[in-house]
Amino acid sequence: MDLSLDAIITGNAGDRVELVARGRIDAETATELEAAVEEQLRLGRHTIRLDLGAVGFLSSAGIRSLFNVHRAAKGAGGSCLVSRSSEPIHRVLTLSRLAPLLMEPGAIDRPAPMPGPMPGPGAGRDSLPAAAPLRTEPVGEIVLVGFDGSAAAVLEGVVVGTPAWMSGVGTIDETPRNVPAEAFGIGIGALADDGPAVTSGGELLAACGSVFVRPPRPFGVPDSLVSSGDLVPSIRLVSGLFWEGTPRGHTGFEAADGAVVALDTLVGILLERAGGEAVAVLVVAEVLGLVGVELIRPIAAATADDHPAAGRAEIAACWLSFSREPCHAGRTALVVGVATRGLSGALGEFVRPFGSVTAHLHAAVFPHRPLRRGATEPAEIVAALGGMSPLAVMHLLADPAPVLGSGRPELVRGACWFAPIKVRGPRR
Repeated sequence: MDLSLDAIITGNAGDRVELVARGRIDAETATELEAAVEEQLRLGRHTIRLDLGAVGFLSSAGIRSLFNVHRAAKGAGGSCLVSRSSEPIHRVLTLSRLAPLLMEPGAIDRPAPMPGPMPGPGAGRDSLPAAAPLRTEPVGEIVLVGFDGSAAAVLEGVVVGTPAWMSGVGTIDETPRNVPAEAFGIGIGALADDGPAVTSGGELLAACGSVFVRPPRPFGVPDSLVSSGDLVPSIRLVSGLFWEGTPRGHTGFEAADGAVVALDTLVGILLERAGGEAVAVLVVAEVLGLVGVELIRPIAAATADDHPAAGRAEIAACWLSFSREPCHAGRTALVVGVATRGLSGALGEFVRPFGSVTAHLHAAVFPHRPLRRGATEPAEIVAALGGMSPLAVMHLLADPAPVLGSGRPELVRGACWFAPIKVRGPRR
């Protein structure tokens, strides 16, 4: 017998759902349950209840599936529990000693709801306690969720290195920089223990005590170092931006109906709301598609005629690996960077045109991880991502020009933190 699943939305904010299952949960159907829960998590519904009153069989694969969905929801800051069970399900979970973990108290006695088609957000029964709905604010094709810019205090940062580093003759600052919980950085660099950044430095992103770096060679496998106890990662930057202080303005975001979240549009909104000449941003989001570039040779090999900025496509292709089309759909990205209102000041040589804004952004990419709707504490999210192996670290690009343009990074939903930032120039 197959497994059928019906979803009933509950809660005033449409962020709760009850999945009503019928049939059996075994090796052939367990993945269907996991896929259904994952889909609800992707939609921002993180309070999930499973009605298994009409499920007559649960195998070991089914038990693993229930544990997996419980863990996935908990990782998103929510919960996924059995709200009603048949006698066989109750017996199996009790004997396996998993009932206290996976079931609500009294789940076997809870009456079954009437199944029906999935209503729209905000509709349906309100059998579960309703949380206060988050305030939403449509801004063009983007919906801001729980926007709060009141705590966005001004940060101070520094640009490291000079543009001539790309030809191997510029100023390079190999000073080690610690990355404690409130430090952030992007650029070309390496972990301090990995030797000089000119020989081992590649695309780097540092945030909240975690460092993610791609080695400068073709098909390089990204590496990471996460703070733990007294261990604080330290980095060397060939060229980049570094600041201390967590951005405290925050908002969740998602696409309006039928639209996508273009990263340059989102960053432009944050730049406008921050109110300064430049804004520092931290974004965690589900990816629709990323466009970017990765350094694949060490800067130590650069000469005056053979370097990434030589201006010739055949030379650039030996130094840089460009995404040929938007990539990493369905995965989770951590984006850190800065956007400005122009090319002047200390950031003038560091930022580049990025779609509708001027910016410099790096992304670390991870397997999909469900995100809580609206913004939460960034350090917790980054720490959770740091527990996974990064799939990529890339310098993001945005060229939305039709036909010849490379495209631009697009997101589905997520959370971001922002603050105005003042940046001083590099040491000469």
